Amino acid sequence: MPDAGIEILEVAPGSVADRLGIAPGDRLLAVGDCEIPDELALRFRLATADGRVALRILRKGGRLRRFKIDCDDLDGGGGLGVTVAEFPTRRCGNACMFCFVDQLPPGVRPGLRVKDDDYRLSFLYGNYVTLTNATAKDLARIVAERLSPLYVSVHATDPDLRARILGRGGKGPDDLAGKLARLVGGGVRVHAQVVLMPGVNDGAALEKTVFDLHRLGVESVAVVPVGISDHVPPGRGLRPATPSFSRTLLRRVNGWRRRFAAESGRAFVFPADEFFLLAGAPIPGRDYYEDFAQIEDGVGMVRTFLDDFAAGAARRRAPMAGLRGTLVTGPLFFPVLERVIGDWNGRTGASLQVLAVENRFLGRRITVAGLLAGGDVVRALKPLAVAPPDARSKTVAGGKPFGDFIVLPGEALSFGDKALLDDMTLRDLRRELGVPVYSGGRSAGGLLGLLARLRRKKPA
Repeated sequence: MPDAGIEILEVAPGSVADRLGIAPGDRLLAVGDCEIPDELALRFRLATADGRVALRILRKGGRLRRFKIDCDDLDGGGGLGVTVAEFPTRRCGNACMFCFVDQLPPGVRPGLRVKDDDYRLSFLYGNYVTLTNATAKDLARIVAERLSPLYVSVHATDPDLRARILGRGGKGPDDLAGKLARLVGGGVRVHAQVVLMPGVNDGAALEKTVFDLHRLGVESVAVVPVGISDHVPPGRGLRPATPSFSRTLLRRVNGWRRRFAAESGRAFVFPADEFFLLAGAPIPGRDYYEDFAQIEDGVGMVRTFLDDFAAGAARRRAPMAGLRGTLVTGPLFFPVLERVIGDWNGRTGASLQVLAVENRFLGRRITVAGLLAGGDVVRALKPLAVAPPDARSKTVAGGKPFGDFIVLPGEALSFGDKALLDDMTLRDLRRELGVPVYSGGRSAGGLLGLLARLRRKKPA
């Protein structure tokens, strides 16, 4: 029993828990007749409780206590007033042939090596899960506690192909169709993901997957290209998406979208932005992405950036003359950002340059801005700082190689300590490059806001 329930870490002064005498170190075992394995269960049970309900508490000294609380005292169902320990994350038991964790080199942030496969993280943060470790009890809990939406990595609906992609070996198929039917039938909205590997799950296999998921009642499907680093284990047989592959894929997917839209009013399947950029195709308008349900999977991010930047720039009419700096991005997004910033420079008088940084930490085939490493930023920019002025390939107004500051894409940085993929921080980069280095945030509004602040006072 010592490990049952959830540990209480803090109790807010004057809260319901404080008035009952509940203290840090106690363990909350149950609300009513329902055991509480994690904070999600606690929130749900308190939010749905009615009248008076009993709490079962294991005191720090080992004594079992029961407390009765009046649910009217719980502010909106969440007012017990305790901070509880985080639940241990369920780890992935698969060996996916494209697993990006297996493709990471030495020196990455330690947290990136964690292979999570936890439906609770899918509900809380939009992480994609395979559901291979979801039991019948888990599925019943998801439905009962309304953990919706969920984001599911499918890759293929053919059972044998999916088992091969997930590296399940002798474990065999995992009844994905049955699990999805149970969730959808229980009112859970499911968004699916297909990591597309040319020659593995494309062509007829992809068509079967998309139409099977539509039949099962899944809300949407994102199709994203496989990422291949220079450190992929041998024998995986992975091939990158090429421009010609991307153009063919877009034609096929857009045909399916028209069919689904005619039948149900929704396009259902969404190719990732990378396919448009690889194909050299125009970025579709906002209507293409409907409710942007798959934006965290790189579906609609570019359109959102373009629209938000245009809208934000129209509101910010202050002249920017004297604003000199460098915006760093990856090769894939570089043409988009260079065009946008070039237009903005012309309208505002700013002198900003955009620099594409080649990814050598993971490999040249990784071209997205979100996977840049600090060492690659230093490798790309430091030669400009030490080269004589007439040899500099990139300069901004005033003759400085970077201008007064450098801006990195926010998606390349961790949320907490602002570290890049190789654990270098903004402070590390500033020390290496000799100028202030900032995060541009994770949106066009964040970038424009930063530039406005830098214009109002000279960066220090």
